[in-house]
Amino acid sequence: MNIRKILTSFAVTLPLLAQEVNPDVLKKGYEVFRRTCSICHMEEASIWEFLRARLSVLKGERPQNIDAPPMNLISARIKSFYPNEVEFVEFVKDYITNPSREKGVCFKAAYVFFGIMPPIGQGMSEEEKTAVAEWMYYRYSDRWDDLFKKVKDLQKRVLKEK
Repeated sequence: MNIRKILTSFAVTLPLLAQEVNPDVLKKGYEVFRRTCSICHMEEASIWEFLRARLSVLKGERPQNIDAPPMNLISARIKSFYPNEVEFVEFVKDYITNPSREKGVCFKAAYVFFGIMPPIGQGMSEEEKTAVAEWMYYRYSDRWDDLFKKVKDLQKRVLKEK
């Protein structure tokens, strides 16, 4: 790892370490998730659930085990494009209010099998949108590249055993 990557990583992480997260906001965000988002999105997919969904997609089939991308995978994927909290929160608030394929960060397969999500944010207050976006940001710490590598490694092991 070169020094530029180390310094960039440190610059992104330092504000998070210094910042206190309001537990009331996170509680409110979870309540919004449970009331609004959990209708389609599961809170967290295990690496095995991720693998089952991936294998279905690779066969050209809609994943049987999920109705929409799980929140932990969504959070990790968004963070790969918007790593700092402010950008992440603004993206989520905008996307849930006016979702589109053009501004989305999902793989093409997600749109093929799940479509574009409905604009649920249009029925939410700014406070609710901010709370659920902050909850998503702080609830999950996984990095997309790490998750995707784990599932691909697991896929190789599973297919090798067959």
